[in-house]
Amino acid sequence: MTEAATPWQRLAESVRKRLIWWIWFATWLLLIAGLFDRSFYLRVVILSALHAVLFLGLFRFRTSPFPVQVRLAYLLWVAVGTYVPGMLVLMWITTLGLPANLFLNYCPLARLMLLMPWNRTEPLSPNFLRRVFLSPPSAGRFVPGENG
Repeated sequence: MTEAATPWQRLAESVRKRLIWWIWFATWLLLIAGLFDRSFYLRVVILSALHAVLFLGLFRFRTSPFPVQVRLAYLLWVAVGTYVPGMLVLMWITTLGLPANLFLNYCPLARLMLLMPWNRTEPLSPNFLRRVFLSPPSAGRFVPGENG
């Protein structure tokens, strides 16, 4: 017996892509504003929390789907960058990294998440790391290439 489709799977691909792009774009605009007024970083955390909750709901509140993991990791990243003294550099990193995702389909955080033991099917090795970080960008879920 197959499991019923999640709300995420019931959305048209074009709707999913637009939804993802616009949420990340709004996040990036808030990050840019945060460069000039740090109070905008609170809004980044709030939007990221809403984004994570939305994806948790779309995936039936399971944390194992990769898109949910990425949003939860991002929320943790921006929360630490916003609230932990001395960690503001995380906000600068994400301000530079998010446009790579938006405009080049290269998501540094998703690639980092592939290194987590529960997300990989092979041991960490220099070859695996090279393939994860140097494989060309891809639309949709990234899978490290054989020859990256």
